[in-house]
Amino acid sequence: MLLQKDVEYFFGKSLLLGVSGGVDSICLLHYFHSHYQEMGISKIFVCHVNHGVRGEDSNADASLVKSLCETYQIPFEIQNIDPSLFETQDSFESKARELRYQILFDIQKKQHLHCILTAHHADDQAETLYMRIRRGSSLKGLQGILAKREDQVVRPFLHLTKAFLIEYAKKHRLKWREDQSNQKTIFARNKTRLLILPYLESQTPGITSTLSHIATLSHDVYPQILRKSSQFLKSIEIPKEKWPFPASYSPYENVWCLSTKKWNQAVSKMGTGLIEMLRLQLDSQGFYFPMEDFSSFILSEKLNRYNYRDNHIEKSKLFLWFYSTTNAQKIDNLYLFEKNKRFSGEWRYRQEGDRFTPPGSKYKKRKLKQWLQEKGIPLWIRDCLPLLAQNADVLWIPGVAISGKLEPNERMP
Repeated sequence: MLLQKDVEYFFGKSLLLGVSGGVDSICLLHYFHSHYQEMGISKIFVCHVNHGVRGEDSNADASLVKSLCETYQIPFEIQNIDPSLFETQDSFESKARELRYQILFDIQKKQHLHCILTAHHADDQAETLYMRIRRGSSLKGLQGILAKREDQVVRPFLHLTKAFLIEYAKKHRLKWREDQSNQKTIFARNKTRLLILPYLESQTPGITSTLSHIATLSHDVYPQILRKSSQFLKSIEIPKEKWPFPASYSPYENVWCLSTKKWNQAVSKMGTGLIEMLRLQLDSQGFYFPMEDFSSFILSEKLNRYNYRDNHIEKSKLFLWFYSTTNAQKIDNLYLFEKNKRFSGEWRYRQEGDRFTPPGSKYKKRKLKQWLQEKGIPLWIRDCLPLLAQNADVLWIPGVAISGKLEPNERMP
């Protein structure tokens, strides 16, 4: 029933099974209880989450799981959720999923278990893939439900159909509960399951299996594309030590920089497909941007800044900056320089009207804002640069530039 690689994966591990009482999760519980010794599984623990929104039916689900765990002599935990947490029917599915996984992760940590198993199957995969394709999806989204996630959530039945699991349950005379809310087409997933996919299957027999197969192929290809894109983008990346300002001045932890010139050359040679490779690479590094808006911005010759939630892009003639304000922190750099009294002037951050005289006799006094822009120093860092100034004249920006107005005997070596 399980793939050989999955059997090997579970050897020596302790498992937390999420069991709802439906046929899928009842099969999951029965199978792993029946085979845990021969598979070398060290421990099985069961969690049932009672959402409490179906009254006695919800309680009956919990009772069934409790009864089976007691019969199988498997330790378990029933967790009840306050129904008032679900404000509207529209938010129920996502909110219930969020709370369910939060509970599972808490129990996993408390019981010191290796991984969490859920009973998602091939039909669930097809539903997920169809819904993502319909609203627009990248290659990452086409992976559908992942068989093994980095947070140790595992779906061992993802290659099995719902029909197969029902036959398995009947063969072993298993009892399960039917959730009547699964018949309500007000939920997008239910509508897909009950109406759309059956219709597509009637028009194109085997479409469910095809969708599931696409997810498997995408899952195999996606990491390879990430590796290749990472290797390529490394060649046009600007490392921190070559930024036009000290990286320590950055108020954000997650910042990435590319050479604008090298990026434009690469796009002209490799085509716009490279843009999606960049977006996927950014996503893997914690920067998410919607596919269509991202492509439009990158190709635009007029737009210089783009924001999506906490993720930002700023581009200039020299640099293409990506940064996230999720982990922003206020950095006060001035105390590092206040102790240095051998320079006449005030240590401060930039102000309106600041001027800067670039080094060299041929240069004249410039607006600081204009000079910083020409040097490719992005907007998000400019207010974090410590300045030595006399009135409106900026004499020194440590790690960036020394003004031509700073007296020779005062200059830093």
